Amino acid sequence: MFEFNMDAHMHFDLYDNREQVLQYVKNHKSYTIAVTNLPQLFKRYRNICEGNEYVQLALGFHPELVYEYKSQERLFSELVHETRYIGEVGLDFAKKSKEDIDAQIEMFTKIISWCTGKRKILSVHSRSAVKKVLDLLEDFDGVVMLHWYSGGIAELDRAISRGYYFSVNHQMVQSANGRKIIERIPVEKILLESDAPFTKGLKDRYSIAFNEELYSYLSQHYHQDTEVVKKRIKANFAALLKKSK
Repeated sequence: MFEFNMDAHMHFDLYDNREQVLQYVKNHKSYTIAVTNLPQLFKRYRNICEGNEYVQLALGFHPELVYEYKSQERLFSELVHETRYIGEVGLDFAKKSKEDIDAQIEMFTKIISWCTGKRKILSVHSRSAVKKVLDLLEDFDGVVMLHWYSGGIAELDRAISRGYYFSVNHQMVQSANGRKIIERIPVEKILLESDAPFTKGLKDRYSIAFNEELYSYLSQHYHQDTEVVKKRIKANFAALLKKSK
């Protein structure tokens, strides 16, 4: 039986037993992009991720934290050359003040500038801000992966036309809108994510069981054997990595 486990967007550092989570990932051979929410967290945890062939630690600056932690801008700019994985970054306009939104736009614009020409992989947050995110990414030449996309169909099609990847999670398949989004994404642009510990069943304990739930859903949707779907997702991840080399 062919096996391929992956998690394109998770927050191992938000678990108390973070080292056990990393060991679990290694034991289960699950290819993982571990995002961070602040530059200082990337700096703090990069050492414990070294040597784990299944984990890539991403340098992040979560949009919801930008306004409060603007002082970490310089640290981000200093660390950006140390990894090709950037995330979680982006914009979040849900219930935010104008000052907060302006700070997010300024920071995301700078992050895009720092990453342009560097063949980076960006894991992008876009809640209630998809149009602006896509506007700012218009000329970006790296790889874009939209994490837990929840915007409209018109902007989804715009992102698809650019060849962006989409990391989808098991919570998305539990809503009609989430399924509608997933089913519109080209199969060759789908990746799996947990967004742990923020998704159902993963708050207290990390597990890769969500892989099987998503594989089952996708195999039913595409009327394909689960083994075929797993090979397709593996090929998608390999293609994403190749584009950033």
